[in-house]
Amino acid sequence: MRNKIVTLLLILAIGINICGCGSLVDKMNRLSINMTKDEVRALFGTNFKAIASKVDSDGNVLDLWEFFDGKTKATYQIYFLNDKVSQWGKKEDLKAFPELHMPAYKPQ
Repeated sequence: MRNKIVTLLLILAIGINICGCGSLVDKMNRLSINMTKDEVRALFGTNFKAIASKVDSDGNVLDLWEFFDGKTKATYQIYFLNDKVSQWGKKEDLKAFPELHMPAYKPQ
């Protein structure tokens, strides 16, 4: 009986370890254009940094969230346009896209 419990715990520990491998990458692969921020939070939880936010000249709200994968040491970013996913990927791969800056407000 004791051997069965030890074997079961060992199998459980291995299963948990395997499921944890690449979990951030797996979640990134489940993203799609136009997902809402709430859908992204449901997928990833709250383990992210809100890096930047701005309102462009057309009144669109742009936001940038960043996720760090401790296993691969990779940083992933998700860009939102009006609270919906507009692009995502590894930080270094997204350098070709415009960076977000602090909004410049014009006094009225």
